[in-house]
Amino acid sequence: MDRETIHEKILLLKGKICSGQISFNGNDDYIILQLDKVKESEDGLVDMNTVSSSLITLIHVADQM
Repeated sequence: MDRETIHEKILLLKGKICSGQISFNGNDDYIILQLDKVKESEDGLVDMNTVSSSLITLIHVADQM
């Protein structure tokens, strides 16, 4: 998955959690913490060094929802 796609999916995931559209069995606080750790690079896209492997996995899970 390229940075642009990951950037879009992270924004979408955060929006869905914050709006209550999806929930991860009481782990929403942990996921929001992981999302808050994501930083942007100078080009405005996510800095992949700040995206945890668990967040990448969650992005794939959210795609299936």
